[in-house]
Amino acid sequence: MVDKKEKMIYYVSNLGISTVSIIDGDGYHIIKEVEIGPRPQNIIVDESNNIYIASDRNGKVTVIHDLYDCIKTWDMPNNGNIQVDSIAHKIYVCNTDEVCIYDLRTGEKIGSLRGFIAADSIELNKNKKRLFVLDVLQNEIKVYDTSNLNLIKIYKDIGNSPKYILIEENENYIYIANREKIYILNIENENISFIDLEKRSIITSLEQSGTFLYVANDGLHRIEVIDTLKRKCIANITTTMQKVKRIRLSPDKKILLVIGQNIEGKGVINRIDVSGNVILDTFDLEKKNGIPYDIGVAIQRRLPKKEEALSIIDSEDTLKKENGTTILAKKVLSTYQEKIIFQDVSIKLTSEEEEIINIDEIRFKKCEIINETRNREIIDNRKEYSMLKYNFYIPYYIWYKDEHGRKYIDEGKIEGIQNATLYIPAYAEQQGVEFVVNSFTKLTSNPEIINNDLKFSVSVLISTRAIVDELVFIPFFKNCDVQACENK
Repeated sequence: MVDKKEKMIYYVSNLGISTVSIIDGDGYHIIKEVEIGPRPQNIIVDESNNIYIASDRNGKVTVIHDLYDCIKTWDMPNNGNIQVDSIAHKIYVCNTDEVCIYDLRTGEKIGSLRGFIAADSIELNKNKKRLFVLDVLQNEIKVYDTSNLNLIKIYKDIGNSPKYILIEENENYIYIANREKIYILNIENENISFIDLEKRSIITSLEQSGTFLYVANDGLHRIEVIDTLKRKCIANITTTMQKVKRIRLSPDKKILLVIGQNIEGKGVINRIDVSGNVILDTFDLEKKNGIPYDIGVAIQRRLPKKEEALSIIDSEDTLKKENGTTILAKKVLSTYQEKIIFQDVSIKLTSEEEEIINIDEIRFKKCEIINETRNREIIDNRKEYSMLKYNFYIPYYIWYKDEHGRKYIDEGKIEGIQNATLYIPAYAEQQGVEFVVNSFTKLTSNPEIINNDLKFSVSVLISTRAIVDELVFIPFFKNCDVQACENK
């Protein structure tokens, strides 16, 4: 029996360091950093998992074949916006005042569209027969027939500050991101409606799954979830990042990937479970000031070798046959993180003095689960997801002294409740799943002493992980010429 396996590969363009990071979406490690040239921006993944990256500073489009093995570069002046039709072998390259069309097989220019002041967002419909071009200065969308490049339609009155467009899945509407508004254009009758967002909203990206529209709101550092039937925002998801750049749904539309920067300037990926609108886990990119811009997702499919039923694998035989070794390793299936704020934590100090007391240090320990409260429930509509509920406490110690220099130590604990959504596939249930909880606690207010009561506030980041033991084969590689493929 052949067990078909899939894993996701993420591609992140880094404006600040001129690279694309290729990331194993299951193991969360960087497979490769590819030098693209200055300011790599939009990433397009075609039906064959070829990756296209536009770089506006040097006017190049880079193509990565076979997920991450072979790379080639074309001279195609652009402003960072591209679309690909792999069936017709065409790539549409936006260059502000024109959109050029090139042959994917030869890289030669085969046509162009002109008459724009600032074309800044382009989209192809599903069958690739229509090209939609947003001109952000003329505040209009032009629609072209891709077979002959004739202009079909011009849509106006789409807002005063359009920045980004998304064609609805059924192609009945176009969603247009404006400052603090989402305009909804009915393609057939040209009626316009809009959804107001909160003040200070700055929209950088849109994605759709069914009746839900996901909005990357850089101004408020969160994701807005909009019910397109009710035409209103029904939820928002606070990200772990200071700057929210782009969002991308996984091919199965179960996971929403968010790319941006944290407060330290490092790149961050949040994975959000769209069934519950919760952050599953976070991956931090290593390099500071990388300035991530866009993220693409490809699926790697592999067919392992057939294995006879009930066969026993001997590690020494494996070493001889496969030139490697097998080890037992712990695999992280999923991670749930949540930040909890505890306001006005209070503890009675044991010092009998009611005068001046100096706090030397407050030290927090790792959180502890109260085992008898732990309860796991499988989520009905998502059988491979579980809700792990538990009560926890975080011990802490306070070192202080009174005005006479006498030293004291008091201890207390912060108590809370956690509901963690975790992905646990069927195979892991048979192997036994281990749950590991960690915490990071820090003060968010200066401690105050009132009538010998010490009061303070803290922020706690609780991380819950589902872990399973798994046999992993580690191959031994011989030295090879890694440049051979890259130079193709």
